[in-house]
Amino acid sequence: MRPLRLAVMLEQALELGGGFQQPLNDLLWLREWAAQSGNEIVVYSPYPKTIEILKEFGVEGRLRKFGVSDYLFLFLKYCGPFDLVQIALELKSPFERALIRDGIDVVHFTSTSKRHLLLHQLPFIITIFDGCHRDAPEFPEVRAFGEFERREILFRLASTKAVAVIVNASELIDDLCRRYAMERDRAICIPFSPSTYVSRSAPDTAADAAVLAKYRLEPGYLFYPAQFWPHKNHITLLAALALLRERGITERLVLCGSNRSGRDRIDLAIRTYGLSDQISIIGFVESAELGALYRGASALVMPTYFGPTNLPPLEAWAVGTPVIYPEAFKAQAGDAAILFDYDDPRSLADAIVNLRAEGTRERLSAAGHLRLALFAEETKAGHQEFARHLERLKHRLTLTAR
Repeated sequence: MRPLRLAVMLEQALELGGGFQQPLNDLLWLREWAAQSGNEIVVYSPYPKTIEILKEFGVEGRLRKFGVSDYLFLFLKYCGPFDLVQIALELKSPFERALIRDGIDVVHFTSTSKRHLLLHQLPFIITIFDGCHRDAPEFPEVRAFGEFERREILFRLASTKAVAVIVNASELIDDLCRRYAMERDRAICIPFSPSTYVSRSAPDTAADAAVLAKYRLEPGYLFYPAQFWPHKNHITLLAALALLRERGITERLVLCGSNRSGRDRIDLAIRTYGLSDQISIIGFVESAELGALYRGASALVMPTYFGPTNLPPLEAWAVGTPVIYPEAFKAQAGDAAILFDYDDPRSLADAIVNLRAEGTRERLSAAGHLRLALFAEETKAGHQEFARHLERLKHRLTLTAR
């Protein structure tokens, strides 16, 4: 039986933070799987920067940009009736034809990629991180200008047509089955893992100090690494800091991430609350600097509305930094975080005060390491299940022309 040739699509830009780091983790595991099982992976990305980053890990990626014809296929696919023409004429997109020329058997999308709509012949595996356009449709980034409708098309087809669906939480499997009638036995749960850059970074007093000095920071700040989307809920965090200042408590906050449309409102809120001297916004930071920034923090504070799981708590646990996290995502946090109501600035302010209680930091650090170990075991089990799916798929594809 010849090797299975699996295309691994890395379509998330580096600036997406966790949206890039988790697919990178998936790729590194798939490389090990291919080496041990005698199969092959071929890595593609539309970003030259990603191709360069992969070389740091000994991975040779292929640049695969998406042309005008591919986007035309996508537009027509969204229109619906084009399916009939495509079926009648057996049309393949330039994207799919290129993969077939490369001898690809299966395409693995490491994100919820719209490019699966370009596949007419090749089977595919899809990754679905969340269903937050359904969970919180009030946010414009998942609702406005047809974004909700676009996601519905993607999620419905992806979860029912994919030969396997990779998710990071069992709750998401339940949601996909209920919302889109996904076949449960096609879902594989592989929890998030800390960024490779953070998990591999070791404490280094001089190096960590250099990173903090670069951004003019002193240790002991609250840290929130997140893009500036409205759903990231920076405003509630700023309101909590203003409430604390009224109690005579001054907390410093460091924000990093790319501006995705919400930065102006955040800047206005900082001025309105008079917090300019307490807030450092350091923009997008290099992945290699994240470990030092987490270690320099007194806590990760993450008031996001989107879940059910997120990457930063895992990264904070990996370096022993306490976590303050929404109670809505208690299933991920367990007892390894101080929980609060993400709609209530007073609840968040109280959580920050509770962080300073004697012994709390040590308790949370120990609980975080235990929580991380639990997720590591679940990730290992998920990888084993994924490997079994791939072997079954390999066998079935021998029954068809390849």
